[in-house]
Amino acid sequence: MSNTALRPGSVRRLVSSTVLGTTIEFFDVYIYGLAAGLYFGQLFFPGANATIGMIASFATLAVGFLVRPIGGVIGGHFGDRYGRKKVLVASMMIMGASTFLVGVLPSYEAIGILAPILLIVARIAQGLGAGAEYGGGVLMLVEHMGKDRRGFWGSIANTGIWIGISIGTLFFAGLTRLPEDIQMWAWRAPFIASAVLVLVGLWIRLGVSETPVFVKAEQQAKASKRERLPLVDLFRNNKKAMVCAIFVATGTASFQLYTTFATSYAKEIDLDVSTILLFHFLNGLFAIALTLFFGWLSDRTGRRPLVVIGSILVVPMLYLMFWAINQGNLPLILLTLLVLEIGHSMIYGPMGAFFAESFATRARYTGVSIAYQVGGGAVSGLGPLIAASLLAQAGGPPHVYTVPLIVVVTGALATIGVLWAPDRTGQPLIEDEDCEEPSESEPLSSEARS
Repeated sequence: MSNTALRPGSVRRLVSSTVLGTTIEFFDVYIYGLAAGLYFGQLFFPGANATIGMIASFATLAVGFLVRPIGGVIGGHFGDRYGRKKVLVASMMIMGASTFLVGVLPSYEAIGILAPILLIVARIAQGLGAGAEYGGGVLMLVEHMGKDRRGFWGSIANTGIWIGISIGTLFFAGLTRLPEDIQMWAWRAPFIASAVLVLVGLWIRLGVSETPVFVKAEQQAKASKRERLPLVDLFRNNKKAMVCAIFVATGTASFQLYTTFATSYAKEIDLDVSTILLFHFLNGLFAIALTLFFGWLSDRTGRRPLVVIGSILVVPMLYLMFWAINQGNLPLILLTLLVLEIGHSMIYGPMGAFFAESFATRARYTGVSIAYQVGGGAVSGLGPLIAASLLAQAGGPPHVYTVPLIVVVTGALATIGVLWAPDRTGQPLIEDEDCEEPSESEPLSSEARS
């Protein structure tokens, strides 16, 4: 392969494609979680008390997270067989269509039991599309770039998550200041507006080239006439890596608790939800900088110490946050949210690079997708539902102090996973040791651009 430097415009398009993809994914997921906690109980599950309605709404949220591993398997298989780009285009289209459907869906009052059924169908489709997005988005950057700054490039992919969350939070912070009768239909606006983001994202993504690492692996497979079955390769040669990666991904479960569940809980105890959402917006902006910083830092310290410290830090902070909510202490709520984000970003910043370094090229998309969607998707997505159930079992507000036990378990799993896995910071990607990785100034091969 020749080493022809990638033009700055192509780099910008590559970064924009990845960031927009994760922005759309998490904008869609986050606005669904907020709408589920604030409105769906009344609209789609009328007749239940507030806590039961919250549990039912969060159950529909959890369904989407539970199917994400299936989307990861499907997307990963095709992404490892036929290329990252094709799957990413399809995932964006599926996410956009399903989110738009939620925005135009009639309520229970209009169409009866069909309303919650269609809501679940749309959420399942959203989960399948999202399941294929993250792994490919991270690999489009990590596989294009050199090994010395892999943590930084992987963290750039993750910044789209916070951009999507920040936009969604800003929508709902304004929405919750409106009269309640207007809120009950205006919540649909961000779901419908997401179609614009999808169209822009597709236009950018269609102009991005395939990764040189995948192109090289595909050439080798054709030369050896080897039939490539990514899922078989994954469980035959990457079993330990899969377990470690899933464990590390569960460390992100704190996010759903201090955002989605905490917002719903604040509403239940009549705290000013619009103020809490503004706090989340500020926290999202803070998280963009934190994610980049800890991704950059992990290239110097390794991934391991950051994940361990972050997993420990979120536990006491979550207890303190719920105490502050019960006391109505807004300054302390904001402070605990900021510290929680530091702990969460210490895991999230290096995670994209950690995943990519864990798996061989021919099973990497499948491995990254399954690991993230099982640990960071299904387990994390169950967090609000489990938290709401623990709250109900404890007798409702203010008895919320069993909820942080969730992050005690997930933090322990993340620590075990990162300590058990080898730290491959700064090393060539697995099975690519015999070919030179592109440098920072020469990130793309001429074959990959054709």
